[in-house]
Amino acid sequence: MFGAKIIPFGVVGEDDIGEDQMKIPYLRQFIQELIDEVVQLRSNIESEVANQDVHFPVMRPKIPGRFYYLFGNPIETQEVKSDVERCLSYLKEKIRNDPYRSILSRLVYQLTHGLESEIPTFEP
Repeated sequence: MFGAKIIPFGVVGEDDIGEDQMKIPYLRQFIQELIDEVVQLRSNIESEVANQDVHFPVMRPKIPGRFYYLFGNPIETQEVKSDVERCLSYLKEKIRNDPYRSILSRLVYQLTHGLESEIPTFEP
């Protein structure tokens, strides 16, 4: 709509900043106290997604390392729009020709081929 460009990018490096801070006893205790005071918004989630640890990038125990940046080629939003439209058109065509589109046909397939059988899908 606005003709914006999408510029893909990536950044890596110094991903151990927080780990280095936790190696300093006084700073580790201070950070842990802050973490304990922070409202835990993801308390019902497990794994790395639930990690809400607090780190201070200005307090560093070593000389900063490198960060690596890469900016990709700009993508015109018109290209993205046309790709999405192409994908939707392709899928709509596949839907029209899918013999297992309805739940009834999928149920019949599983009853005749076994409940553990995988219902066929279209070839890409």
